[in-house]
Amino acid sequence: MFPLFPFVAGVLTGAVALRLIKTDKTKAGLEKAQDTLRDATVSSLEAIEHASARARKRLAPSEVEEAAPVPEETVEAAKPAARKRAPRATKAAPAAGEEESAS
Repeated sequence: MFPLFPFVAGVLTGAVALRLIKTDKTKAGLEKAQDTLRDATVSSLEAIEHASARARKRLAPSEVEEAAPVPEETVEAAKPAARKRAPRATKAAPAAGEEESAS
């Protein structure tokens, strides 16, 4: 009999929630929240669009840089030096005396 109490409480809570959702005041509140969220989303997307346009403008090569060719010596000097990889450390084999003492 006790397992029926949570079930009945859930059914009653659902019925009350449905009645509240169907009221005009609740619908108006939900529409207002939706409009506010839509406005906030639009303004955020516009801000992102403007920021990306500014970044694109800064990153795009200017006309002055395109007109003047860069000498090859400068390009080669700007390249980083080639690095060699460090050799991998090999695992040391345990000494014969260590194996016996470990057993």
